[in-house]
Amino acid sequence: MLYPILVLTILVFAQTGCSIEEGVGPYRPTPMTNDNRDQLEGLKREFLNIEDLRIGDGPLAAWGRRIKANIEVRYADDTIVYEGSMFDDVGFEGSVFMYNATQKSGALNSSQVGIWLGINGMAVGGKRRITIQPRLVDTGPLVKSIPGYGGADVRKDKLIVEATLTASCVPILMRAIHLPTSRYMIEREVGCRDHEDPRRSSGDPIWKFYY
Repeated sequence: MLYPILVLTILVFAQTGCSIEEGVGPYRPTPMTNDNRDQLEGLKREFLNIEDLRIGDGPLAAWGRRIKANIEVRYADDTIVYEGSMFDDVGFEGSVFMYNATQKSGALNSSQVGIWLGINGMAVGGKRRITIQPRLVDTGPLVKSIPGYGGADVRKDKLIVEATLTASCVPILMRAIHLPTSRYMIEREVGCRDHEDPRRSSGDPIWKFYY
C-alpha cells in the first residue's frame, strides 16, 4: 500500500503537470560571444601546452556541459598534487556553477581555469596531457574534499595534468508545480544527457574552444 504522502504527490503531479527538461533553471547555458571565445582560445594558445595521448569517441567536453574526469596533477618535479576524480559544471547560468565549485565533494575549484580549459575539446574516452603555466594556476583548492582523500591545495607553479574524460553531458531537471512567481516548487536533477554536438574535425587546432 502506498504511503498517503506519495499518493498525494502523484495526484498533485497529475493535476499540475510535470516536465523533464534540459537547458532550464540554473542549467541554462551562459551565451558565448565571439569575443569571449577569442579570449579563451588566446589563453589556451599562450598558457597551455596540450597533447592528446588517446582520442576518445564520445561527446566532447564543451561550454554548457557537466564534465567528469579522472585526473593526475603534479608539479614539474613530478611531485603529486592530486590523483582521483573531479567534475565541473562549465558555462551555466545561475548559482549552480559556484555551488558545485565550492560545496560538493570532488568539484573542481572554479578558479582553476587552466584545467577545465585544457579539458575543453576532449572526447569521452580520451586521455590528454595538459601543461599549465603559472599564469593560469590559482593558489588554493584544486578540488573539494573527497572522502578518504581530503582536499588538495596548489601553489602558483607549473602544473602537469593527465586527464581521462569519463563524461560530458547536459543535466536534466524534473520540474513540477508552477508557482505564481514563475518558479517551481519542485525542481530536481534526474539525469544527464549526452549530445552529438559540438564535434571535433581533424583539421581543428588543439587550442580551439568548443561550445
